[in-house]
Amino acid sequence: MKKFIIQFILLILVIAGSFFFLQQSPDLSNLPFVPKQPVFKELDIKGNRFRVEVADTQEKRSRGLGGKEKLASDEGMLFIFPKRDKYPFWMKGLTFPLDFIWIREEKIVDLLRNVQPPAQGQTDESLPIYQSIEEVDAVLEINGGVAESLNIQVGDKIEGI
Repeated sequence: MKKFIIQFILLILVIAGSFFFLQQSPDLSNLPFVPKQPVFKELDIKGNRFRVEVADTQEKRSRGLGGKEKLASDEGMLFIFPKRDKYPFWMKGLTFPLDFIWIREEKIVDLLRNVQPPAQGQTDESLPIYQSIEEVDAVLEINGGVAESLNIQVGDKIEGI
C-alpha cells in the first residue's frame, strides 16, 4: 500500500510539472513529437499572387508535393535552399503536371513548363530527373500550364521570397 501511495504522489507531481511546463512554453513546435504545421508565403510574379507552401528543410523538400491530389491555380510550393546549386527534382508521387520555376536572388533564371506526372506503374528508377541550367537558391512548383497562361518568363522578378 505504501508503494502505491508513493507512485500516486509521483504521478501527480509529473502531471503538475507537465502543466507548469506547457504554460511556461506555449510554443511546442520545437518538440520532436509535435507535428510541424506548414508555413505559407504570398509571392507576386508580374502582379499575380501565389500562396505557396515553404519547403525549407530536407524533410519538406524530399516530400515536396508528392501525395497531393491537386493545386489551385494560385497555389504552389516554394523550395528554399541554403546555397546555390543545381538541385535535382522528379515527379515521384504526383498525379498532375507542374511548371518548375528556377529562381536565383528572386529572379527567374530558368523555366520548365508542363512537366507531366509519371505514367501509371512507372518505376522510381525510370523517372526523369529535372534540374536548372543554372545554379539556383529556390524553386517554385505551380500547376502545369499556369506559367504559360500568365506569360511568366525568364528574367521576371518574384517578390515575397
